[in-house]
Amino acid sequence: RQRASRGRHTVAAAVMAGRGEACYFPRDLAKGSYGGDVHCFQQYLSHKGYLLDEPTGYFGERTATATRRWQRDNGISGDDAGDFGEWSRERYAATHGLPLPSEGRIFKDAKSDEKNTCVDVCAEFTGVQDCQTRCVRDPGDKKHACLEACQTAFSTACDRAFPASGEGGSTNFKICLSYLQTSCEDTCKKFRA
Repeated sequence: RQRASRGRHTVAAAVMAGRGEACYFPRDLAKGSYGGDVHCFQQYLSHKGYLLDEPTGYFGERTATATRRWQRDNGISGDDAGDFGEWSRERYAATHGLPLPSEGRIFKDAKSDEKNTCVDVCAEFTGVQDCQTRCVRDPGDKKHACLEACQTAFSTACDRAFPASGEGGSTNFKICLSYLQTSCEDTCKKFRA
């Protein structure tokens, strides 16, 4: 296993981070969901003009409405309207050159019957570490494994340190999540995509 650590931010990564163009979605999102993946998707919707509100990390009615508009404009009809489900996650990944969720290229646990490369990423706030592991069969996918593990660990750490409290989310939770993509890009830059 390889351990990635958190480092300094770069201006170029910060600019790209605000666009939500490199999000990993290992789960479906719907009303009531919250976390780093929601925040990243909201950044994307905002960048594309579908969401006019500031990203909060909480998937409420406004995010569902923006998602419905995005789905309509992209011809996505397989998910429940307003939910960011399997069909929407596939379209997002394909559009951004990321591994398709249905391909199973990134997984949480090593498979004992084949060779795996696993990446551990930990995020720490207020003295508590939150760690995630992602494994891949193809070593060329290490960066994707690192980014997904980082996004999940960082989001969990933000939630633990600054619990979200509803539609508006706590201010500190939103601030914490605003550093997620930049931190993860910096953490995983040693892996080539």
